[in-house]
Amino acid sequence: MKKMAILVSLSLATAAAVIALFLTRHYGAEPLISLGSAGVTFIGTYNLAQNILEKLGYL
Repeated sequence: MKKMAILVSLSLATAAAVIALFLTRHYGAEPLISLGSAGVTFIGTYNLAQNILEKLGYL
């Protein structure tokens, strides 16, 4: 169960990072800024998902 919870967190964070990358590129940001935004979004979403899953008792 713990491995599945970590996989869900990674999947959710990856999807959020890709969406952030596409949105920042769509609105005209430079490539390096877009990658930075995607990286920060990945880290934030992963930590948020981990905290939620921990509070629900899956981790």
